[in-house]
Order: sequence, then C-alpha cells, then structure tokens
Amino acid sequence: MGRHTVVDSDSSVSSEESTRQPTPQKKPRASRDDVSGNPTMPTRTRVPSSRKPSEKQSAKEKENLDAAQKRIQDMEKEIRRMRKKVGQLESQPQVRVPDDGPESEDNDFGDSEPLNTAFTSAITPLGRLPVPLARPIVPLCKTSKANATQAATISSRAFKHLPELRPDEHDHEGELNRTPPSPQTPTRSVRDGDHDAEELLPNQGTPGPVTGSKRPHPVAEPSSPASSPKRKKSKVKEPQFRDGFVPGPGAKPNASDYEPIVEALLLRACAEYSARCVGLNGFPPTTRQFQWADECFNNACISAKVRYKLLPRMIKVILKRGSHIRGKVLDGYRPIFRTHYGFQRGNSKAVIAANMARAKALLHKSSFHYKDPVTRTGYGENKIIADARPHYLFKNKKSLAAIFPSHFNPISPAHLALDFTILQSLTQEYSTGVHIPAEFTEKDMLKSYHTHLADIEKWIALNPTVTEKLRRKWYKRAAQDILPTEPEQDTHIDEEDQDALRSQLEGRTGDTDSEDESDAAAGED
Repeated sequence: MGRHTVVDSDSSVSSEESTRQPTPQKKPRASRDDVSGNPTMPTRTRVPSSRKPSEKQSAKEKENLDAAQKRIQDMEKEIRRMRKKVGQLESQPQVRVPDDGPESEDNDFGDSEPLNTAFTSAITPLGRLPVPLARPIVPLCKTSKANATQAATISSRAFKHLPELRPDEHDHEGELNRTPPSPQTPTRSVRDGDHDAEELLPNQGTPGPVTGSKRPHPVAEPSSPASSPKRKKSKVKEPQFRDGFVPGPGAKPNASDYEPIVEALLLRACAEYSARCVGLNGFPPTTRQFQWADECFNNACISAKVRYKLLPRMIKVILKRGSHIRGKVLDGYRPIFRTHYGFQRGNSKAVIAANMARAKALLHKSSFHYKDPVTRTGYGENKIIADARPHYLFKNKKSLAAIFPSHFNPISPAHLALDFTILQSLTQEYSTGVHIPAEFTEKDMLKSYHTHLADIEKWIALNPTVTEKLRRKWYKRAAQDILPTEPEQDTHIDEEDQDALRSQLEGRTGDTDSEDESDAAAGED
C-alpha cells in the first residue's frame, strides 16, 4: 500500500494568502531632533512669597524708600510755597507805569486826544561811575609749560674766562662774602636808620659839651673818612645742591654737585688756584692751600658780583686742583721728552747702557735744563721747556696764562722750579736703562722742588736785572699766540714829511707865540 500524504486545509489556505499579500514596509527612522516622545518634567517655578530678602537688602530698600518719600514731601512743600507766592502776586493791584505806553509805530491815538509827553520815568538814573585807570601795556612773552617752572640756568663756564681782578679790586677783598671786623662799640649804640637817635648823639668828629662834673662819653673814632659813602652789601646766599642730587657717604665732592651758579663760581676759583700753584708755589703748605682757596672763591664772587658762602665741602673741590695742574704740566713734557733727549726703546744691553749713561749725565748737577747740557751753558734755556709750555699754560686765549697773566709775567722762580722738578722726574725714569714710569707725587718730589727753587733764587740774586729781563723774554715767546695783537695805525706822515718837520723844529724854541723866532730873539736883546 502506498504512502499517502494528508494535506491540511488550513495550512494550505494560509500559504496561499501569504503568497498573495505583499510584505509590509519598514517604519521610518525617527529624527533625532524630534523630542515629542521624550518624557517631560513638570514645570518648577518659585512662588514669589517663598523667597525672603536678606537683612542688608531689606535695609537698603528701606533707605531708598525713605529717600524717595523725603523727596516727594520736599516737592510737595515747594509746590505749596510756589502756589502761595503766585496767589500773593495775583492779589496785588496792577500799577501802570507811564512809560509803558505804545511805541511810535504803535501809536493809535486819534487826532482829538493829545499825546501825553509830561510823564515821568520810574527808572532812576545812575550817577557818574569812576573810570578805572588804563592798565600799562606790557609785551607778552610766550613761554611753554616746561620753561614756566624751570629756574633760570647759567653755564658752568660763565665766570671761568673773566679777566683777572685789578690790584685796586684786590684791596677790597672780603667786602662781598666776608663779615668785616666789628669796630669799637660806642657807649650808646645807634641802629641803622635811627635818624632821631643820630641827631641826639654828638658828632663823631668833635666831642660833645661837658655838663656838670660828669665826664663825657668816649666816642669811637670812625674807621673810614666821613666823606666816603657806605657800600650796600647784599645778603650772603647759602650754596645749594643741584636738583635731585644727594651726596652719598664717602663720595668725592665735585663742582657739578651744586647749582649752576655755584658750579660756575667754583670752576673760576679752581682756575685761579691752579694758576697760583704754578706761578707762586708748586707745593703750597696746608695753611696756604686753605688761604688760597678762600681768596680764590672770594675773587670769583667779586668778578661775578654775587655773594655765596664757601663751605668746607666746596674747599675740597678747589684743593684738588693742585695735583690736577701738576699732572697737566707733566703731560705737557712727557710726549716730547724721550725724542728730545735721545733716549731709546728696547731691552738690549747696548740700549740699556746708552740710556743709563745719558740719564746719569743729565742728572749730574741738574744739567737737563741747560741750553747745552754738556757745557752747562744757558741756565734754564733748554728748548724742551719752551716747547712744552704751550701745551699746558699758553695754548690759547682761554688758558691760565692768558686769564691770569700776573702769575706768569715774568716767569716766576716757582714756575721754573716746577719745570725743573718734572724734568728731573722724567729723567730718573730712564736711570736703570729701561723706561719705568714713576708717579709724580708731592711726597716724592717736594724735596727736589725746594732744592731747585733755592738754586733759581741764587741764580736770580747774581744779577736781578738781567735775570728778570730773561724771564720776561721767556714769557713773551711763550705768550706770542695768546697776547692781543695791536692793529697797525694809519698815518699821513711819511719819511719825507718827517725830515721836513724835523728841520722846521730845529729853528724854533717854543717859548713865544711868534712864528718868527729870530725877530723874537732880536726884540729881547
């Protein structure tokens, strides 16, 4: 029997339907921006009554409220006051002023009514007012803001090149920045300007009358003649530091530390002090140094016509110029010394031996300053001295010898002694055969300086007249470039005119007014 298959009717029907119906489409993907399906939270808002202000905020709000109420009350009071004032003005009767009539172009009066011209104005005329005097016209000066607050400045070299004081001006030293010695105090003192007291006192030239048994009061003798007028003295000023300068501990003083005018005075005093160290004494003692510093600063004040005190710190600035000027003189000789005397450079035995022999010969009895060191003739006339002077003293018309000629004309013994001392020091640098620079100090050179000074004074004493002429000649040679040149004078008399005038003068005596001297002589006989 064969195997048969049982077909299920339901399954067959469903399969047929499935074959007939199309497959359903996929659901589209939801957009990420669509939030409609998201769960929502309930709205949470604060209730106004749930928040309580802080104490500080409450106090601030209360203050603002009180201030606003206060302003409202003040405004209400002001309104009531203005209303009251307006009511008072309205209650007053209106007064018509006569000159409030119509203007000429608004005159509507008829011909029948005459124009009132006899009215009186309610305006009171003013009296004559005083006219102020015209202010003087002054030209305006345009100044910037910086110049308005800036003090007047002066160059540091304003007084440095002033001419030297005359001898009669030196006689009045101390009258500007020194206090004169107090005269003998009289029994009755009189203040300046007390004219009534001066009239009560007797004349200083004649004693007063004696009354009774009392002796007359002694009267002080006048220190100067009564005819000489008193010089009015300005107040001595205190030197000030320049703006912003504060001296540090141990700092060396300089002229630039002070205000411009004091700096200019110090530089002038330093220049004169340097001239004295060359022309009067190359190594002055300590007491002389302080005396010179005081005198030089006083002379600077006289030349500038100002008065300033000389402080101890300022004295140190002036005293430093002593070693400074000696160094300047040394610098004038050093560049030309080796080639002038023939010293050689090198370390060979021949060079060393030659230098030692030359230095020994020059140092023998100070032969280095003679015109001929071998024969020792021409005292102080070696050419190196004349060649070196223009470098440190006679350089131009602003040099020390041009400003202070009295210290250099004629060349002083102190000046020559300083030159000889420097030449000796430079020669000793080659005494070992090799050049060894030495420091030119007062401690090492003071003894040599005094030795040369004594020798020069002996030389001058041998023939003062001739030696003075020689020293003046040396000054003229050195100062030929700084002395003022005299312009050539024009003349209308040539040599022929001179011969004719000379012959005319030979026949005249000049004793009479007559032109014919022979007739005058005959008349006298």
